[in-house]
Amino acid sequence: MPGFIHRMFGRESTRKRVGLLQEMYEKIQSPGSDLDNLWERGCSDGWYAHSKSSSIQTFSRWWPRSLIAHIGLELFCYMVMYYIIHLVYREALNEEQQAEFGALVVYFSKNLSPVGRDLAFLLGFYVKQIVSRWWDQYRSLPWPDKLPLLTHALVNYETEKSKKFAKTINRYAMLSYILCLRRISKALKKMFPSNQSLTAAKLATPKELSIIESQGDLGRIWWVPISWAMTSVRKSKEDKTVSSDQKILIAALTEFQTKLEKVDTYDHVVFPPVYKQVVSFAVYIYFGLSLIGSQELKNTPEILPYFPAFLVLKFIFFFGWLEVAEAINNPFGDD
Repeated sequence: MPGFIHRMFGRESTRKRVGLLQEMYEKIQSPGSDLDNLWERGCSDGWYAHSKSSSIQTFSRWWPRSLIAHIGLELFCYMVMYYIIHLVYREALNEEQQAEFGALVVYFSKNLSPVGRDLAFLLGFYVKQIVSRWWDQYRSLPWPDKLPLLTHALVNYETEKSKKFAKTINRYAMLSYILCLRRISKALKKMFPSNQSLTAAKLATPKELSIIESQGDLGRIWWVPISWAMTSVRKSKEDKTVSSDQKILIAALTEFQTKLEKVDTYDHVVFPPVYKQVVSFAVYIYFGLSLIGSQELKNTPEILPYFPAFLVLKFIFFFGWLEVAEAINNPFGDD
């Protein structure tokens, strides 16, 4: 099932995925097709070749996810500022001024050490909360596999009417899924940029789409197709498409709606912005003062002269943490 998440929320080109999907449909619907097994009717290899799970590594795919791409420019600018201050200290100040600057460096270095420990705790707790929220949103996503499995177990597929009922139930569920997540998922928004794209993908008929649009914003009333599916299940006993156990389908649809509601709630109840501002302010202030507190003074022995190795390591650790939190703050974005 990971392939479904890659297809729905992946970063790679949606055009390739749509083309693969169309190719699969053409194979299935082509007259006189001699395809005689499940995987020939829709092999998953094409999806995984364009998904994040693929083991094929190229520079163009590695670079956007690398640490250098995320904090390389910031580290370069930071080191430029460090060496500018160091050059001014070495060449532009006289001996008296250098002595005063040295005292300032010693003072900052002494007092920044305990601040660094507190900052590590503050940033670590912030990243932990962001990661927990990100993972909870992922786990809240409803899997669409359960409904097809239940319809295969409960629906009598011997009649054309029963087949249409099963397809409609699953189509309504996926329509609600897309309407709910399209508002918060950038990748899904690119795949279905307009309401007409829903009809083009045969997720909704023009009549169904006009009914939903008449009720308001599609992203706010995404639950309407699920209510239609509930009504269809209620009528299934009279139509003899589902002879019994309609409550099982109703429970599955209710669970599907509840999980979508939970994902939608995360978009309304956001992580407190003040916490992010406090953490960002603390990190930037700490490393701003470290530009002075980590300066190498004259007559001070250094294993690596003219290169602040430990300052660079701390910068990578702290800003790497901060970048992780910003990258996964929205699990449905482009990151």
